[in-house]
Amino acid sequence: MKKCIVCLDGSQPSLRALDRALTEADCGETDILAVTVVEALTFFDCDAADFETTFAHILREPKKILAEAVEFAAGRGVAIRTLAVPGRPAETVARIAREEGTDEIYLGSRGKDDVEHLLLGSVSTRLVQIAPCTVIVVR
Repeated sequence: MKKCIVCLDGSQPSLRALDRALTEADCGETDILAVTVVEALTFFDCDAADFETTFAHILREPKKILAEAVEFAAGRGVAIRTLAVPGRPAETVARIAREEGTDEIYLGSRGKDDVEHLLLGSVSTRLVQIAPCTVIVVR
């Protein structure tokens, strides 16, 4: 069985990456894990009692993105797994790919935040450099 990760951030290119992975899944048995990485925060401006509430609020959008992905995949007759995890996107996805024994990673060529791209560099470029498997960048 082929194992794939699809990186989702709610952008149009990431949705096209999911569509591409689902199309590839039509060709044979494929286990698809949709991943949304929430940038790791170094601090919260709240006390310990508010930490869980704050973190739940931060995960609201990633969970929505993943729920929409599950619905989209189900419409195509494919069941997918999902994961929302904190961390640096490229490094986190590469780590998950190693742990899962992933064969391919699909991601969009551009994320939601082009300003972040200018400041930090491209997640897709970094992932191509460090991933333990094939990386498919979808436009």
